[in-house]
Amino acid sequence: MKKCIGLFMFYWLLIILFTSCIYEDYSGCPQNDNRKMVRINVDWHLFDKEVPTGMTVMVFPWSGGAPQTVLTNEITHADFSLEPGKYRILVFNQSTTEFGTLDFQGMDSYETARAVVLHTTSRWYSRGDNELIGVEPEWLASDKLDEFDVSGDYSEATLTPRNVLSHIQVNVKVPGIGNLYSARGSLTGISDGFLLGQGKPLQSSKVTYLLETWTKSVDENDATLGTLKTSVKCFGLPETAHLDAENNKLSLSALLIDNKTQIDHQFVVGDKFQKDENSSELGYSVSLHVDVKLPKPLPEVKPSEGSSGGFDVTVKDWGKPEDIDMEL
Repeated sequence: MKKCIGLFMFYWLLIILFTSCIYEDYSGCPQNDNRKMVRINVDWHLFDKEVPTGMTVMVFPWSGGAPQTVLTNEITHADFSLEPGKYRILVFNQSTTEFGTLDFQGMDSYETARAVVLHTTSRWYSRGDNELIGVEPEWLASDKLDEFDVSGDYSEATLTPRNVLSHIQVNVKVPGIGNLYSARGSLTGISDGFLLGQGKPLQSSKVTYLLETWTKSVDENDATLGTLKTSVKCFGLPETAHLDAENNKLSLSALLIDNKTQIDHQFVVGDKFQKDENSSELGYSVSLHVDVKLPKPLPEVKPSEGSSGGFDVTVKDWGKPEDIDMEL
């Protein structure tokens, strides 16, 4: 009996020895059928906006067909078992369902995979025909590999996601700044999504962003002159052959300190965007700024009763102000 047990253990150890595979990179492991072990490494050092708690890695067959997708909380690598051939790879932070401001569409194809901002409504902004108001997106980092060859028993590649959002800062010079109580505005013609496989903003679909939080500064040498500033993160401007002023319109509504007079301005700014040289240092795909100035000082008005005449940085219910329209 002991001899039988001993022989059983001997043969069992032989089976383990010849069939087991313990390799850190899986490169020496035997594969079932003709599939090869593939590891996609992911390096997040270029994405400094937040630490991902998970990621999505998608591998698309070069010849077409459904991608293989790994959703994982392990953000350093993802493993696949693939047939030999050419592939395309996408990686981005989190999973598609974890974003509350983005909708992922066309994800069955490398060419059409895209993230699109959700849309919202507004109590105060009057939309034009077919105009959509975009929701400011959450941080999205992505990288792609247009061609990856799987041939040997083990292959690996490294992708380095980076932030794909752009940053637009708006600066408005305001003469008569002391008469301003609150401000709100909008910026039209912004791309509403990002093509992950092409690494660029969507061209044909555009949204408007509402600018509802502003900061005010007063000129050190002239207390009647000030600047309003606001910013929005988005997917940037659609690529065009040339900058056209009409592509983007900036609207600003100023509520004066009498709490009833509203002055409206509109600027065409499609040719006024300036690119910041330090975009990459700021961690943005593109960082832009646009500067405009009100053509006339805000009129003198009597502060409303109980008002200190101070500036309110956020939009509140303005009631039914008296409009004064001024367009450029």
